[in-house]
Amino acid sequence: MIQRPSLIAHKQGGARAFPRASPAIYIVALMVRRIATGVALLAAVWILGACEVASAIRAPRPRNAEPFNFRVSVGPSDFNIEGYFVSAPTDGRSPALLVLLGRDTNAAKCVEQGRSLAVSGVHVACVNIPGFGRSTGPSRFVGAQAVATARRALDLLEQRPDVDAKRLAVWGVSDGAVAAGLLMDSDARPRAVILQSGAYDLLNLWPEAPVATKLAILREVWPSRRVLRERSVIENLPQRLDLDVLILHGALDARMPVDQARRLEAALKARGARVEARYFPNGRHNLGPRTTGPARQFIRESLLGAGARAAS
Repeated sequence: MIQRPSLIAHKQGGARAFPRASPAIYIVALMVRRIATGVALLAAVWILGACEVASAIRAPRPRNAEPFNFRVSVGPSDFNIEGYFVSAPTDGRSPALLVLLGRDTNAAKCVEQGRSLAVSGVHVACVNIPGFGRSTGPSRFVGAQAVATARRALDLLEQRPDVDAKRLAVWGVSDGAVAAGLLMDSDARPRAVILQSGAYDLLNLWPEAPVATKLAILREVWPSRRVLRERSVIENLPQRLDLDVLILHGALDARMPVDQARRLEAALKARGARVEARYFPNGRHNLGPRTTGPARQFIRESLLGAGARAAS
């Protein structure tokens, strides 16, 4: 007689036999376990998305800032972009800073930080890239629509009579840093760029990324090699770059490893960019107000200082 296989559970101090089961039951059990794992993964992805939507709904509307809203079309899709503009209290044309906001940021905080720069003589435009804040999405992990949003925002700033179009800077935070880096790769208008807590070498990031980061990416886009290359700042860098760059990154960033920022720093210096990097030893992904001082000083030196590359 052929005996049916049995399932054995090994425990410390000996083994205990479970009731015998047929191969069919064993296969069904494996399938159920795999389905349960898949459901748990989908639930985690859904929860991440729900938290982001709730955060966007709760975000207060900033005061004392004029709307800077516009539309962007990419292929068949249209996106409504939320933005705010803080004017510098100066006469004539002044430099302008475009801040690209993504995950974990909101326009209210951006406007609050922007007021100090405005007082110093720099206009500040705070813009949520598609899929964040009240800008429509999906974000698709900083796809072409995010870069198109940044370009359109620069177009609108150039058209303002109070903006000096030859003294523009861009500050990208988190996902916004990826958009700012890709803009830097393809648009020569910004004279200074600040990149904070971003991912810049996605082909190398994906294999080593933390689980939370992979889940966030999977929720927005399938990470094929082509998709990762298109969104990689380092992969798309031009041969030469003539601009000032400030890199801000936390050494303990569990979402975007600090090695991403160090690789970008080396690549930028190899291409002639003037790079300053601030790595915060105890900093995590959300660096908070500690970046305000270094960023303000960098912008003042790049756009307002005696050495600023502005046309007379």
